[in-house]
Amino acid sequence: LAGASLACDDGDPCTVDLCDAAVGCQFVPGDGGPCDDGNACTAGDHCVTGACHFEGPTDCGDSNPCTTDSCAPATGCIYTLNAAPCDDGDPCTTGDACALGACAGGGQVDCDDDNPCTDDACVSGDGCQHTGNAIACDDGNACTVGDQCAAGACAGTGLLDCDDGDVCT
Repeated sequence: LAGASLACDDGDPCTVDLCDAAVGCQFVPGDGGPCDDGNACTAGDHCVTGACHFEGPTDCGDSNPCTTDSCAPATGCIYTLNAAPCDDGDPCTTGDACALGACAGGGQVDCDDDNPCTDDACVSGDGCQHTGNAIACDDGNACTVGDQCAAGACAGTGLLDCDDGDVCT
């Protein structure tokens, strides 16, 4: 048809499509334009000398230790739940492990310091606490009486009167 222009589109985003009246359609390799290499696991796809290239891999890291992160070229990022060891941030739990995509404590920390003069407890966020008490105790010294806890230690409050009234002993 006289006067009709040619449709010079090769469908390739990495070429500059031109129509030259003397030659016809021309497809010149282009640089820098966006393109899609068809791989969901590549990032920064762009044209380089007429071909689609990528800058690097797609970042599938979700910063969740309870998922195993991977990538499938056809669909993209995949986050698979795991049962890996983790830290739930609570110093009062032990044996932390991933369950259903979240970190959970497996058991309670034993805060018993084997000191009868302290009350032992675990405070979430702070950990084990050993608070001094004032209960009766045994300081292990047979020559003291009135043994009592004070400031987390057991001490006698007086000496045992060992005078049997016999001047010869």
